[in-house]
Amino acid sequence: MDIQYLENKSLQLRNDLIDYGYEVGKSHMGGTLSSIDMLSVLYYGIMKHSPENPNWKYRDRFILSKGHCALGLYVILADLGYFSKKHLLEYKKINGILQGHPDKSKTPGIEMSAGSLGQGISYGVGKALGLKLKNINSRVFVMVGDGELEEGQNWEAILSANHYKLDNLVVLVDHNKLQLDNTLIDELSFENLISKFKSFGWEVLHIDGHNIKEIYKALKFSNKKPLAIIGNTIKGKGIDFMENNISWHCNKMTEDEYKLAKDQLKEGVVL
Repeated sequence: MDIQYLENKSLQLRNDLIDYGYEVGKSHMGGTLSSIDMLSVLYYGIMKHSPENPNWKYRDRFILSKGHCALGLYVILADLGYFSKKHLLEYKKINGILQGHPDKSKTPGIEMSAGSLGQGISYGVGKALGLKLKNINSRVFVMVGDGELEEGQNWEAILSANHYKLDNLVVLVDHNKLQLDNTLIDELSFENLISKFKSFGWEVLHIDGHNIKEIYKALKFSNKKPLAIIGNTIKGKGIDFMENNISWHCNKMTEDEYKLAKDQLKEGVVL
C-alpha cells in the first residue's frame, strides 16, 4: 500500500470535514478530527467492502461506537461512493439520510445505529462471533472513544471477546484524553489502557494515531487474540485553535475560523 496515497487521502478528508462542517453548522469537530486518520487508513487501505453492494456477505464490518463523530464516517462513505456527496449537506436534517448519530435504517454502509455511548464493543463481539459461527473469514473493527470506556458494559464485552477467542475483532481506541467538558483523567482516570486490555486477554498495540505508517502497520498486524489498537491522538488535530480545546467537542465555525482552518490545511500542517 502506498503510504503517501493514504497521507494525501487523510488530508483531503480533513478538508472535506472542514468544508461540510462549516456548511452544516454545529458539529462534533474535535473528536472527528482526532479519529479521521485511523478511519481513512481503515477504509482506504485495509477493509474489504463494496460501495456497490453495502451488504456484501464477505465484507469486513466497521462499527462507530463514538457515534457523535459520524460526520467523519459520512465524508468517507460519500467519497467512496456509498451515496452522493449532496447528502452531506443534509447532515442532521430531519428527513435526511445522515443523522447526528449513525442510523442503519437510513444510511448505506452503516453497520450499527448509534446514540448511547459504550455499546459498540458489545455489538462488535456479537458480529465477530456470528461470523465465526458461519465460517465467514471477515473481520470486525470497532472505534471507541476513550471516555466511553468508563462504561462497564465495555469491559463485559472485552472479557467475552477473549472467552470466545475472537481473533477477528479489532478495537481502535481514539485516545485523545478529552471528553464533553473535561479531561479524561479528571472524570475517571485510566492510568494504563494497555495493561487493562492485556489483563483481559487481548493483544495490544500502542501507536501514534496520526502517523499513517504506524496505523497501517498496526492494522496489518497478524493477531492471534482480540486486538486493541490504542491510538494516541489530539482532539481537533490539524487546526491549531481546535487542538486540545474542549470547546470544540461540539461547536460551529465562524467564517473567519473556517478560512483560518482552510489556510492551515493548505500549509499541510497536519502531515
